[in-house]
Amino acid sequence: MSVQTYTYDGPEGLHALVGQVMASLGYVGGREIRDVGAAVTVRDDCGHLYLSCTFQDGGDPWFSEAHLLEGVRERDALKDCLLHWHSRFSGHGLGPWGTLIGVRPTKLVHHLFDQGFTDDQAEKALQTSYHVAPGTARDLVAMARLQRPYVTCRGRKLALYVGIPYCPSHCLYCSFPSRLIGREGEAALTAFRDAVLADLDDLADLCRTYDLEVTSLYVGGGTPTCLPLPVLEAMMTRLARNFPEAREWTVEAGRPDTATPDMLAMLRQAGVNRISVNPQTLQQHLLDALGRRHSVEAIYTMYENCRKLGFSVINMDFIAGLPGQTVADMQENMEIVCKLHPENVTIHTLALKKRAPLFHHELRASIPPAEETGRMVRLCQSILTGSGYVPYYMYRQKYMAASFANIGYALPGSVSAYNIEMMEERQSVLAAGPGGATKFLCRDGHTLEKVYMPKDVDAYVQALAEKMAQRRRLCAIIYGKEDV
Repeated sequence: MSVQTYTYDGPEGLHALVGQVMASLGYVGGREIRDVGAAVTVRDDCGHLYLSCTFQDGGDPWFSEAHLLEGVRERDALKDCLLHWHSRFSGHGLGPWGTLIGVRPTKLVHHLFDQGFTDDQAEKALQTSYHVAPGTARDLVAMARLQRPYVTCRGRKLALYVGIPYCPSHCLYCSFPSRLIGREGEAALTAFRDAVLADLDDLADLCRTYDLEVTSLYVGGGTPTCLPLPVLEAMMTRLARNFPEAREWTVEAGRPDTATPDMLAMLRQAGVNRISVNPQTLQQHLLDALGRRHSVEAIYTMYENCRKLGFSVINMDFIAGLPGQTVADMQENMEIVCKLHPENVTIHTLALKKRAPLFHHELRASIPPAEETGRMVRLCQSILTGSGYVPYYMYRQKYMAASFANIGYALPGSVSAYNIEMMEERQSVLAAGPGGATKFLCRDGHTLEKVYMPKDVDAYVQALAEKMAQRRRLCAIIYGKEDV
């Protein structure tokens, strides 16, 4: 897959936005001065901002410039200019998403619903104001309408996320800053366990103090099940004790090489009722190339064990656009899914990130072109919807190229409330563990106040007391009691 670079010269406060827009167009930022496909400049002339961009693709340079008006529309104008300029330069349309580049496109639809828009009016607004293609607008509105009962009148009901940043090995495509469990000493794991338990106890105390109810739990990573069984069991036992009112409890078991029968039985006994079995793909040569150290057969065995233990919902994750992957591979994946019939299926598209080993790996050259990945995604949609699955939540990577999104499908009656609540950000979310982001929904129903835990395990352990105090102060402000 060929990736062009771009350069940026301008205010640092606009750099992230420019990077997001350019990534959506297939450009990677960098300091390289050779083979630059685009040069973006924002200059300040006596308080007036001027945006200019030069696109280059072997022929004559293509240049345009615009005055960015001050105010809240300044960032929107920058985004719209770059997208429309590239459309004129390339000769291609804006694509199905129009000028929407955000991570959570259905959030916009919910804002339209809040203003009293009907489904038809919301579709028209997406098409006229954001140039979204009719089919995409229709799908977004239908998905938001399905989500609506989960994003209104949440009151003091919250979700809770627990982050476990450990993995058995580093997958080639992954940029997550996880630690390899095989390199972690017993003392470090004990310190990590004790910190997470203290974190969970503090959150439980906040819930009691401010009359908050945790209705959904999600334990993610990383790969939580790569922890030694006693370590993860201590955390699961504490979650069950501290938050017994949770009706939905998900654990990302992910890798079948970590989800032993004893591990799965422990999770089920603790009260976990939803589990993720994430093969990503079901061709052995692709799994081997990606650093997934397990067999295809192990995935089937894990799935069967989960069924026998009585998990009410099993989710399976797949990635479209993996190096060396073909449309035939994805067709095989979906045919197997239809035989297994998990309640949830999530289709991701590969987002190449600088921190992932794949970014500088020779296999990067075998990433399928966007057109072929698009065929995989459309094939998944056709097969899954034809088998009774309904798309119920989506998100786009912040720096995702082409017209792709990650989409979760569910059989009727099995949607994940947590996934909807996280994506639409209409509910407060508590978080424990490294990298966790507690998000308190303010009284206006839209603004979020956040507390971030350090991503590094050691930094998390050291900063925990300070971060818990910060979280407690913010909770007191949001939920209307005196600081404690």
